[in-house]
Amino acid sequence: MIKKILFSLFLISLVSSVSGAFYVVSNLPGTERDFSSIQSAIEHAAPYDTIYVKGSPTNYGNVLLEKPLVLIGEGFSGEIHSGHTAKLTRILFTANPYRRTISSGSVIIGFEFPFFPGQRANIVTVANGHTKIQDVVMERNWFWFAEIAGSAENWVFRNNIIRGWVKGGAGNGNGGAAGFHFHNNILNSLMEFQRGELTIENNIILGRLKDISDAQVANNIFTREDYFLEEVYGSRFFNNIAMGEKIGKEDCYSNPASFESEYLCEGSANTGSSNRVAFDPGFVYWPSNDIMGGSVFKLAQGSPARSSGRRGAEIGIFGGTHPFPVNAFMNPEIDDPFPTFVTSIY
Repeated sequence: MIKKILFSLFLISLVSSVSGAFYVVSNLPGTERDFSSIQSAIEHAAPYDTIYVKGSPTNYGNVLLEKPLVLIGEGFSGEIHSGHTAKLTRILFTANPYRRTISSGSVIIGFEFPFFPGQRANIVTVANGHTKIQDVVMERNWFWFAEIAGSAENWVFRNNIIRGWVKGGAGNGNGGAAGFHFHNNILNSLMEFQRGELTIENNIILGRLKDISDAQVANNIFTREDYFLEEVYGSRFFNNIAMGEKIGKEDCYSNPASFESEYLCEGSANTGSSNRVAFDPGFVYWPSNDIMGGSVFKLAQGSPARSSGRRGAEIGIFGGTHPFPVNAFMNPEIDDPFPTFVTSIY
């Protein structure tokens, strides 16, 4: 019975149909489950099967993906049955033409990646040769760092809390990221995206954009008091808000108080319109400043940002095509989900 209920919730969440088998994983003895480890379920599953991972106080560890699968952690809705999230240390996406394995087409929803001293990237890609890992969806996860170490294309990040950075792998000699889309995330920093077709829309950005070109940046709110663009050029900025007084360093931007400033150090100018600098969007700090639920970034009823997006849409995480799910991340086990020092990481 529990499998039917959980699977129905998943169908509603994705608003799509899912084919294939459905498995339940729990590392808590005495609970209903098909497997006690995620990796065992992965090895048993066929491509495009669904694996539901129950919440637990115990971390499930590392995951190696060599086939397309749907992985759902118990944080993907407000109904956290055990009072815990499903915690992972790392997911390794792979593409190996010699072994005929590839994790393209995978969907990862509702996992927490706790912070550890000396933290390595939580989301990592390793693609052998020119093989590309494509069409991956990351939704409603809480993680610290992601790094593209091989060719990857057409990934979607939506409704995540990204506490550190995502590196696109530009200049690492292994292809890097292209066609990446970031929608309605609370994130710190994006770095090393130079292959183009980068979309950054309706996010709350606490840190910086660094080493980025040919990006479409629209309807975002940048909260950093200091500058937040570094080596960003040839990009298009529309309807963004900056709470600080300048976008970049004076020695590289002809007008550091404008998103459409010409980049002087290399590359080409940034273009766009309807952006605002040194502007207070009017966040509502109520009821509990709960960043996990996104309530700290709600806009006041009278905020101009509620209607200053494209076609009168709302700027920030509650506007756009994938509004942030306010209750999706409630978890009483997490007292300080977003330490203040994170804004110094970029």
